[in-house]
Amino acid sequence: MTTQLASTSVTTEVDVAAPIEHAFRVFTEGIGTWWNPNHHILEGELAEMIFEPHVGGHIIDRATDGRECRWSRVLAYEPPNLVCFSWDINLNWQIETDPSKTSEIEVAFTAHGPDVTHVVLTHRHLDRHGEGWEAMRDAVGSGWSLGEFAAVAEAAFGTDETHVAGVALPAVSDDRMRERLAETRSYTAVLLRATEKCIRPDVDAIIWEHGRRNFALREHGVLPIVMPSTDESDWAGIGIFVGSPDEVREIMDHDPGVNAGIFTYEAHPVRGFPGSALPT
Repeated sequence: MTTQLASTSVTTEVDVAAPIEHAFRVFTEGIGTWWNPNHHILEGELAEMIFEPHVGGHIIDRATDGRECRWSRVLAYEPPNLVCFSWDINLNWQIETDPSKTSEIEVAFTAHGPDVTHVVLTHRHLDRHGEGWEAMRDAVGSGWSLGEFAAVAEAAFGTDETHVAGVALPAVSDDRMRERLAETRSYTAVLLRATEKCIRPDVDAIIWEHGRRNFALREHGVLPIVMPSTDESDWAGIGIFVGSPDEVREIMDHDPGVNAGIFTYEAHPVRGFPGSALPT
């Protein structure tokens, strides 16, 4: 149901039979799974829609030939309760570059129990589009519908070849793969294994000093990712080092745990994407 809240706003709402976290994720990161494929101003054939999940990010339509249309800015991102983004489209259905002449879409998510989410979408400040803005109000008033979104969010698909947790994976073209692969650089992965001498709590003091050295290596910048294992296997952890395997072996050969014989390690050359980080 879509109604006019006031002359400069329209609103629509729907109940979704899905947990709030899932509904929020489908609406944002899964936007391409439910958005009307005919509602785009992109020049060219649409390959994917991308929602950058942070304030200052964009909603991007990307064509099969690589061209992009960044038609929205993410103004608020508060998962799983609220998202707000701009409508950077003018009355001629072209990109509006003046933020003062753009409207906003706020989407609020409210849990009505563990498996039902109430979603309210408000498209506001439509008068910012200037003279003739009423035409934009009428267009979006009849165009906004959350029915397809609700259907996708409620669909009983989980994780398969093309979906993760119910959200479709973005399409990745051959050209995009080549572009990203060209950005990779060399690193060294260290796989740390505990030996039969690693008997807790007898070796806790050694492990503490091993951890202290890892902290120092991380702050120094040579060990950007270090991940101790938390299961009951003899794998003690994984580290990603900046440097060649020979350089990293020299570092590891001075590790307190390795010197004490409670750890052994393997060093393998790998490639990765500079700037990659673990999610918060």
